Amino acid sequence: MADAPQLMPLLLEAANRIGATMEAANSELTGSKFNSEVLSEVVSRSAIVRNNDDLPSIVGSVQLDAVPVLVGEINGPPQRSSVEHALRKYRNQATIARSWLGNAAPNLQLFLIAPIGSFGSLEWRQLAAEIESDDRVCRKLVWLCDHAPSVEDAAMFLDRTFVARPWPADISRAALDSMTESALPEGWEEAIDDPELDFDGLVTRLVDLEAGETK
Repeated sequence: MADAPQLMPLLLEAANRIGATMEAANSELTGSKFNSEVLSEVVSRSAIVRNNDDLPSIVGSVQLDAVPVLVGEINGPPQRSSVEHALRKYRNQATIARSWLGNAAPNLQLFLIAPIGSFGSLEWRQLAAEIESDDRVCRKLVWLCDHAPSVEDAAMFLDRTFVARPWPADISRAALDSMTESALPEGWEEAIDDPELDFDGLVTRLVDLEAGETK
């Protein structure tokens, strides 16, 4: 079974701070068999064997905001041949994952973590741009890590993804809390239910109620 990427916990911690919902993904997403192959093995009573070199040895999975995500690593120097070889394995893994996702298959995303220190590398930036422009199988995003990446660095990467929020999670929570503390004026329910009030009339009525003027 594949190992989870070393920096994956950092990404999950950053996602939690942003306010994303997190759920465990189906373990089959990081397995070696297609959905149809499992049934085929039961029927034929013979196991399907896949070359280990076809799939990545490091890959994790999670559901963020109900979106299935594979998380992987691309190690080594920024050499096109080795990066393309690694990318082919992750595309294979994503293809297997899609077979288990049903209607959610088009939503699958792949986060790839480049080597630590790749952030300042022109070669890695070029390769990352090429990877992200490749939409085969699923959407891909590359995290170019700085030296000793922090949770803040992980959050900056997530700001480029669907996990990003238009405002920080603590501010949005505070806004929601303030709404619960703001009481509407007495009589607002009757005003909303009044069929004779159009939108402008309703606004006027609520303003009058707030000012203590009842009609």
